[in-house]
Amino acid sequence: MSGLQYLHNYGIVHRDLKLENIMMTDATNKAVPKLVDFGLAKMIGPNEMAEEAFGTLGYVAPEILSKQPYSLSCDLWSLGCIMYALLCSSLPFDHDQQKETIRMTLEDKVVFNSAQWKNCSA
Repeated sequence: MSGLQYLHNYGIVHRDLKLENIMMTDATNKAVPKLVDFGLAKMIGPNEMAEEAFGTLGYVAPEILSKQPYSLSCDLWSLGCIMYALLCSSLPFDHDQQKETIRMTLEDKVVFNSAQWKNCSA
């Protein structure tokens, strides 16, 4: 989160945050996570919005999928998807069919009472 805060303080939106784009500095318990792959990153001003559709399905924000202008907050959606996956081992909206994943992201509510969550403490 501190890496994302750093980027956002400089007006940089990553636009492709996902588990695969977080690397650890080493294999120890003291490893530090680092954000990688800035190929889709963009600088935007404080009152500016982006409109290009970028991201990885399953992590991409609804406003991007619905072709609405978006800002730095799209990265926060992706971060939420990452946190969800880290806690219960699945993405909040995921399906074998791309169209269904898009529909789920746009229309469904995030569910916290599915079987995956039974292994997570309150």
